[in-house]
Amino acid sequence: MKKLFVLPVLAFGVLIGTQSMNAQEIASNDNAEVVAPVQDKYIDLAVENLPQKVLDAVAKDFAGASIESAAAKEDASEFKLILKQGEKEMEVFCDADGNWITK
Repeated sequence: MKKLFVLPVLAFGVLIGTQSMNAQEIASNDNAEVVAPVQDKYIDLAVENLPQKVLDAVAKDFAGASIESAAAKEDASEFKLILKQGEKEMEVFCDADGNWITK
């Protein structure tokens, strides 16, 4: 009779013990870091407000192309230009000194 009481108590203890171990394992996996890509923010800019060095670089390296639109980073260290040459449209990046940036 004593064995009939001990067996259910032992089974209940094992059941409760394994449930708490699983809960601890799941909780320990919550330390994962989510890394979001950083996107560059550009502010629209009038073409006539571009630095002369940028305009000269476009004239030199993309002869015959017109600047359709321009944008700059907040600190004006980098510019994004949409150029149109004939039917071809391209997006290029350059710094304030007119050096081309590859992205």
